[in-house]
Amino acid sequence: MRKYRTATNRYRAHASARRPGSVHTQMSFCENNGISLSKYFQLKREGRGPVEIKIDQRVIITEEAERDWRKAMEIETARKRLAQAQEDEKRATAHKPTSA
Repeated sequence: MRKYRTATNRYRAHASARRPGSVHTQMSFCENNGISLSKYFQLKREGRGPVEIKIDQRVIITEEAERDWRKAMEIETARKRLAQAQEDEKRATAHKPTSA
């Protein structure tokens, strides 16, 4: 049996040992997607987290839920970037001097 120095190392080992069709814990989901656990819970509070399945006290996240969450985050990012580009364009045209 392996011994882990910290819980984080244990979860990292779990995340790297996943097989196709397996599910994530909250910690392995965070590890796999490069976010902190606190960021995960912040997104969840905001209604922007992945779909979870709760079985008794265990919370799991399927590959499909992870894929859907990533797609939603990509769309959200694209919309924000488009809105920012449009805002920048408005500012640029509003400050252009008109030639007479």
